[in-house]
Amino acid sequence: MRNKSLAFIVAMVVSGVLLSGCTGTSNTGFKALEREATEADTPPTGLKLEQFELEKVLLVAEANGKKYYLGQGKQGRPSCLIVEAAEPYFSHSGCSDSIQGEMLRISGPDQKSAVLVSDGYDTKELESSGLTKIHPNILVVAN
Repeated sequence: MRNKSLAFIVAMVVSGVLLSGCTGTSNTGFKALEREATEADTPPTGLKLEQFELEKVLLVAEANGKKYYLGQGKQGRPSCLIVEAAEPYFSHSGCSDSIQGEMLRISGPDQKSAVLVSDGYDTKELESSGLTKIHPNILVVAN
């Protein structure tokens, strides 16, 4: 009888730990997406994001003649980076289910890379490799 009681207690503790992991807050959001969207936050049309249902898309940076948008789906996934170039042919985007670190690296037809990183990520190594930080979450190859 004592072994059954002990097994029951262990099972309850393990269940509680597992369930608390499911209901706890997760680090899936970007601080940059905490503001309300405006008309300026409308991303370019024609990009192939229709397979993703994004709850929010905001313009967060402009550099090198391009506009950079962050997008995010429900519960922080997927996270997307949208790059709008002056010439629509050079606009491109990418999405990832990653939630920490270097989340996504994309490059468009002009072969210029853009990297999406999570809030607070140490970008020193990326910057030393030649990328330029244009936003806390975005690094790019400078022209």
